[in-house]
Parts: sequence; structure tokens; C-alpha cells
Amino acid sequence: MSQSSTAKPEPGVELLSCWNCGEDYRREDRARHTEPVRCGPCIVCAGKPACCSCRLMYCVCEVHRYRG
Repeated sequence: MSQSSTAKPEPGVELLSCWNCGEDYRREDRARHTEPVRCGPCIVCAGKPACCSCRLMYCVCEVHRYRG
């Protein structure tokens, strides 16, 4: 068994870590994790990036709506 149980990143691919959702992302996905979204009237998630998931059960924003 020479295979490692942990996945190794591809050589030459820089992964960045998101401060909002905790995911690692590539430069191509930067906008989803850094640019604020103009969403609905919810004060909890207003101005947060699209990667955020609002924890407010009654959030009406299409982008951040609670999916739990």
C-alpha cells in the first residue's frame, strides 16, 4: 500500500483559504469568496460574498438563503 490517504494538491495550483466559509478555493473562484453580493433585505448576510450561507431561518435572499 504505497498510496497516501491524504489528497495532495496539484503541482503549481495555489489554493487560497476563504475567511467566510472556510473552503479552499482557486483563483478562478475568487469572486465567489471575496466580492460582496447585493442581496435582499436580510441584515445578517447583506454585503457578504456568495459563498456565505445565512444561518437565519427566515432569510429571503436568493444567494444566501438558509438551505438547512
